[in-house]
Amino acid sequence: MTSAALPGVSLTFVPSGSDTEPLRTDVAAFLGRTRRGPVDTPVRVESWNDVVGAFGPPDGSAATPYALRGFFENGGRTAWVLRVSGPVETASAEWTDGWRVVATSPGTWANGGRVVIRHQGSSVAGPPTVTVRVMVPGEPTEIFAGMPPSEVADRLTASRLVRFVPGGAPPDPGDAISATWDLVLAGGTDAEPGRDEYGAAVRDQADLPEPALVALPDLGTDLTGPDHAELILELLRTVQPLLDRLVLLDVPPALSTVDDVLAWVTGLTGLGDEALLATAAVYHPPLRAPDLAGTGLRVVPASGHVLGVVARLDAERGPHHTPANAVVLDAVDLAAVHPEPQLVRLFEANVDLVRCLRGRGLVVWGGRTLSGDPRRRYIAHRRVLHLLVRAIRRVASPLVFDVNSPELRLTLVRSLTSVLLETFRSGALAGARPEQAFRVVCDETNNPPEQDPGQVVCEIEVAPAVPMEFIRLRLVLGQDRGLEVVEA
Repeated sequence: MTSAALPGVSLTFVPSGSDTEPLRTDVAAFLGRTRRGPVDTPVRVESWNDVVGAFGPPDGSAATPYALRGFFENGGRTAWVLRVSGPVETASAEWTDGWRVVATSPGTWANGGRVVIRHQGSSVAGPPTVTVRVMVPGEPTEIFAGMPPSEVADRLTASRLVRFVPGGAPPDPGDAISATWDLVLAGGTDAEPGRDEYGAAVRDQADLPEPALVALPDLGTDLTGPDHAELILELLRTVQPLLDRLVLLDVPPALSTVDDVLAWVTGLTGLGDEALLATAAVYHPPLRAPDLAGTGLRVVPASGHVLGVVARLDAERGPHHTPANAVVLDAVDLAAVHPEPQLVRLFEANVDLVRCLRGRGLVVWGGRTLSGDPRRRYIAHRRVLHLLVRAIRRVASPLVFDVNSPELRLTLVRSLTSVLLETFRSGALAGARPEQAFRVVCDETNNPPEQDPGQVVCEIEVAPAVPMEFIRLRLVLGQDRGLEVVEA
């Protein structure tokens, strides 16, 4: 829901198309710091204006707002934002008769904000009214005029900045014709997020069915050393079983040389688990983009801009096309320029590059995951898998509680074949005919008579257009464990 307030006018509206669409592969999740906004509560946004409305204008203290700006400026259409913060307090002020004015979200952003309340008593001009003016530094002024005293708390739910918490009967100035209160908000605190707060955000994003792309723009600043590495490992372990999303990692900003970057990447690839590494890609170097909090330029991580490019190409061509050789918008330069031999070293370590090419500007140059396994190396390959897994869940989930039978297996095969035919016709799969592109097996060969009747096994083989290796999936429907999709 989006709200706005002008002098004497308050508007509240729900954006069209706000229902989640789990089959999409262009929706991103951003985990990081923002100026304000709910903590540990995912918020769905569909434009930069939505971001500013929910999380406030950037104040230069965090990278996540700039990453979100880059996402939408490069063609992104939908994102989920999880504000990550340490233990914080919310600014507030006492009004009268037990009533309080409280900021809409915790943090220091509201400290010093003024809330001016004017009560106009009953007169020949009409019944009593209350007018509220909310003035917070860095935010547009909000005015709510001519409200009945009994409706003040309800009407102020449209404010982006404050809420009124009733403490009894509506304040009454007595016989006075009018009364004015000038309140100052105070007591808000900020705290840097730590390992536990980021871990909670990682688990929260896994519960969202819609995101297919994940970024943590502030992670390299907020966590260092073992905490940083352990959080990335937890993130990949959380994402890998889902088989439906890709993580874009940013090199920590403190790593300034190519040797430092390669050492960091080697620490990640040293995990040795190719299935985990296939869930992540690294884009480097950072970018220089307009500083929205003032003038000039600032260094921003590349992940948000690249995710916008991925989302744009997804809408134009589909997820089976490599998100590379595409122009990056809303950035004017690279934050670091490396000579050609150094770029080769990064590329050979599966670091995807953003390059500045003469006559074209900034261009995404690379489409590989961190995995060294040829079957899992290419982002386009993985994103076809993500699309298929999402589609399989859509058609198979309603059948979870059905008993294993020839009729159920036939229904499952028909539904999956329909999904795979649609994918084949879009050009995402190899082969001149459908039978060369995919195969679905769900019969007595993998469901023998002695098998538990509450479980159905279905095996799927798919040949993506590029590269030509097969994707093999094993789908298990079980009344006791729901739907399980495993990459073979």
